Amino acid sequence: MSHDLLVNLGSSLLAFLVGWLARNLFAYFRSSRPVDRLWQINRHTPVTAVVSSAGERNVFWESDALAAMSIRQGLARDLKIHSVATIRSVAFNMAAHAEENIVLIGGPAMNSVWKVYADRLNAPYEFRLNGNDYTIEPLDGGASFGKSRGPDGGSRDHALVILARNPFEPRSRLIMMAGCDSLATLAAPVVFSPGYARDLTRRFDTSKPLALVLAVEDVGGYMPKPAIVAHAQFTQPPGV
Repeated sequence: MSHDLLVNLGSSLLAFLVGWLARNLFAYFRSSRPVDRLWQINRHTPVTAVVSSAGERNVFWESDALAAMSIRQGLARDLKIHSVATIRSVAFNMAAHAEENIVLIGGPAMNSVWKVYADRLNAPYEFRLNGNDYTIEPLDGGASFGKSRGPDGGSRDHALVILARNPFEPRSRLIMMAGCDSLATLAAPVVFSPGYARDLTRRFDTSKPLALVLAVEDVGGYMPKPAIVAHAQFTQPPGV
């Protein structure tokens, strides 16, 4: 009797372990692996998010702070990275953080660190000031992207998301994300959600630098999934 009991217990334990392993493997390949391939985090160095400042050391832009929160939550949930520092651009110390995994949130109008990294990337899109508003402009002279008001009264905005190597330390990751206005900045971290990451890793070679332009809409408080309206893979300058 005791032998049969041990066999039954062993069989039950084995069935539990097989089921647990299968569930975790399924979750990894469906969620964590695509996110990991998109992030390509250097796990030997910290992750630092740099958000915009309004020129004062005690000011956060709300959309940037919420975007940084989304990034932290996603890294903790999907990649088990629980330590992500958030620093205002005016307080960012290049000597201390330049070679880390850097996430820049907010464009050159309010995030002074954006230009430091953008100038070393040779990315195919950039922000330009047109009148009082910023637009995303392709360097090849194609169509530009900005914010507008839709016929239904809703608002439409665009975000630029760049995934590249850190030009100061190629083993680390550089992520840059910013909208022409706050709506798109707030929505930009969706690219790192498991579903969006699966689509991106199937569609693009994420081992190479990639620039995405996202269209973001607000229709009476409802925000559909951001759509990729332009994209380009690019080559970083030699040595970075």
